Amino acid sequence: MYYFTSQLLTYNIDATDGEMGKVKDLYMDDHAWKIRYAIVDTRKWLPERKVLLPPSAFKGINPENETIEVEYDKNTIKNSPAVPENTDLTREHENQLMNYFGWTRYWPNDVLVGNEHRALGVFHDEQDPQRREQIPNEIEEEREILLHQHGSSLRSHEEIMNARVHGKDGKLGKVVDFVHDEDWNVKFIVVTSLELTKKDFYFYPMRQITSIDWYEGDVYLDETLINFESKLAFSTKEDILVNFHS
Repeated sequence: MYYFTSQLLTYNIDATDGEMGKVKDLYMDDHAWKIRYAIVDTRKWLPERKVLLPPSAFKGINPENETIEVEYDKNTIKNSPAVPENTDLTREHENQLMNYFGWTRYWPNDVLVGNEHRALGVFHDEQDPQRREQIPNEIEEEREILLHQHGSSLRSHEEIMNARVHGKDGKLGKVVDFVHDEDWNVKFIVVTSLELTKKDFYFYPMRQITSIDWYEGDVYLDETLINFESKLAFSTKEDILVNFHS
């Protein structure tokens, strides 16, 4: 099954002892393209701090009444390490939260560890003979290490909404949503045309994104204007999910 990431922003969060708040944003990993956290608006109950919950903390999602049930009570959440409201989420914050809740870290260690806890090493030179002998899984693990070792790769969902989308030879439209699967992998970006006379929606696999300028709000796709104009368009965003599920 596939879902729009924007759907989560309408959901209330229920602790084991009552309503806790509402999802107000998501942190997406822009290296692995995975939803890492829901950011909860706790309203007046827990002001001036971010409450972050990874999908692994969700024990039930109810689309009918738009609620997400989590496995903690309010007191457990209240006593968790505080992340100030107007600060970026740092790796130090994440480590504190993961130690408190016992969550599994999603980033690799600085070295690869084999089945017998033997360090396999981290290679940097692609011409190194040892690197050429690595099996594909080891190369992928190394890639993840290099991506994450310099800090967090998390980006706000709100930050990229309505960002300009560019192709190889011109502007295509703007970002209106993403599509994720049941394992919280972000699979597609949803783009709408800039033409005011029509509301057409298009989707592209995440691998077709060549780069993102988060500061300027620009997304670049491996696409041309000609291909974009001839691409299958949907009259409503919801029709995209119908297409996936048909």
